Amino acid sequence: MSGKPLCEIFAIICALLVMLAAPGLYSPSSEAAAPDELQVVTDSGAILGRETPSGARAWFGIPYAAPPIGARRWLPPGPVEPWTVARPAVEGGPVCTQPENDQSGQAVIVGSEDCLTANVFAPPHPSRTPLPVMVWVHGGGDLTVSGSEYDGSRIATEGVIVVTFNYRLGPLGWFYHPAITNSGATPATGQLGLLDIIAALQWVQRNVAQFGGDPDNVTIFGQSSGAHDIYALVLARKARGLFQKAIAQSGGFWNMTLEQAVNYRDDPIPGTPLSAREVVNALLIAAGRAGDAKEARAIQHDEPPEALATWLRGLPATALMAPYQDDPHVGYDIPTVVYDSIFLPAMDHHAQFALGKYNAVPMIIGGTRDEQKGGQASNNALVRKVNGRTEIRNRSEYEALNRFYSDWWNFMAVDDLLPRLRMPVYAYRFDWDDAPTAPSNLHVLYGASHALDLPFLFPGWETKYFSALFTKDNQPGREKLSATMISYWVEFARHGDPGTGTEHNLPNWSSWQSRHEKMVFGNRSVSMHAGSVYGEQLLKDIWTSPYLTTEEKCAAFLDDTIYPAYPLAELKAHGCRRY
Repeated sequence: MSGKPLCEIFAIICALLVMLAAPGLYSPSSEAAAPDELQVVTDSGAILGRETPSGARAWFGIPYAAPPIGARRWLPPGPVEPWTVARPAVEGGPVCTQPENDQSGQAVIVGSEDCLTANVFAPPHPSRTPLPVMVWVHGGGDLTVSGSEYDGSRIATEGVIVVTFNYRLGPLGWFYHPAITNSGATPATGQLGLLDIIAALQWVQRNVAQFGGDPDNVTIFGQSSGAHDIYALVLARKARGLFQKAIAQSGGFWNMTLEQAVNYRDDPIPGTPLSAREVVNALLIAAGRAGDAKEARAIQHDEPPEALATWLRGLPATALMAPYQDDPHVGYDIPTVVYDSIFLPAMDHHAQFALGKYNAVPMIIGGTRDEQKGGQASNNALVRKVNGRTEIRNRSEYEALNRFYSDWWNFMAVDDLLPRLRMPVYAYRFDWDDAPTAPSNLHVLYGASHALDLPFLFPGWETKYFSALFTKDNQPGREKLSATMISYWVEFARHGDPGTGTEHNLPNWSSWQSRHEKMVFGNRSVSMHAGSVYGEQLLKDIWTSPYLTTEEKCAAFLDDTIYPAYPLAELKAHGCRRY
């Protein structure tokens, strides 16, 4: 989670396209798609797609909801205005408003608020029977990235329909100020990004049959904050019936209480540094409407909510994003999924699971062994440059930090949930770390880091992020592992059980309920293994670690326990000063 907004994407040379036919469903062909196979009529109008280099058919930039711009900022997604002439669907729509580093390393705001579009990937030719549907929810800390960055054609050629899409991000997708949420006849949720995801799933229900998909066989899958959002959909009554299976890759429950999302930092129940009231304080000061926080609070207290909401909706997106850019801990501080009593009940996920109040569907859940190392590898306090090489300053400290963050992440995302989920759940751990050891030891620096599993599912990232990890020497193993993972993922989408893969030639992936084991994806093979992370013991071990400073211990404990409540007493007892 640390650094997750801008540091969770890794590049890889993608696997060769392997066509594994599904008997009775889809037979691959090298022939080009006919023109009439590229035109689809949606409930809003006809669209014309194109072929991808792999031969898959694809349609890009399809509006699935009305643009949430102007007075519609922070309103639930509305219906699309239909069109009468077939429109080209050959390019992805604009990314949703988000921060990005320019060539000089300075943070800038890019994208558009008019961004609610979807992309669909289908096999080269229509199937005789409806195909399973896989809907990808992208990661990026709920603050960055877009659905168009994920090429679903590799998975689609295995005989499934793949849908990717954009949803509102950052404060445009999640904002809990009472002037916004209490402006209607009844209180509204501030979780607009999640409402966008539901709108995309509803669009799939209405339209995916036109692309050859089965609306009654939908699997949602996502990574990092995308998997975090998938867990929210599993808990949300509003998402009931929109999917039949779910895959959560490196997700977790870093959900907040409504008080954390709304309150000032010095309230009896403190808000986060980026709570709605703290952000509006910063916006009022930046606009010159208040000279300091005291004056800004007075405006929030005295100004009619309707007037404050109108002012907030009129701010340029760049101004609205500024307080978030200035926060060094934005990945933790920004409220996204919240127990707000509207979208989610005002109880944490443990209580919901115990009461059976969730969408009980078969799931694949897992994470990478070294989730944290990607962020550590670029932290100058932990690494240094020596003669063109990157070296770890203190190996014991480096590995201890990785374990206290990565093991907690895997506990929160996997091991804490396994005994609580009632439907079959298939657990995994991604261990691939076959990176070069010279000139820098990338094998140790990155290990099996956060997002390193993504390029094994989606092609085309090899030139953008961390391409040094992938070489000709490790290419054969990568291609084999890529084909293996896709085979399991697609088989699960078809039948709710990854089993032995689509060709029934892989090790059997048993449910956790049957063997209490996980599938481990390694450098040379995949196999089932026992082993769990125990969160309570891990937290105790932080305070006794001989390798970390007091400041590092406090930061690790805080970041591991911040949700859904700050452990203020214990932090204070150990001399921690941040909160």
